[in-house]
Amino acid sequence: MMSWAIFKRESNWSRPNSRYSFNAHPSPEPQERPQDFIDYCVEKGWAIQADSPTKDEKRALRAKRGK
Repeated sequence: MMSWAIFKRESNWSRPNSRYSFNAHPSPEPQERPQDFIDYCVEKGWAIQADSPTKDEKRALRAKRGK
């Protein structure tokens, strides 16, 4: 499941017993990442869980990043 968080510092995490790893760069804007990655970062104090943005807010975030 994907969730949203605001990352305060660069964060890297490898999912246990898996070849998948995730990273996030610090930003004042929320980023969508897997829930287990966000849980880990929040526990470490590297991120703050955020509410999911509305469809219009998501569209604005993606346009800002050039996607």
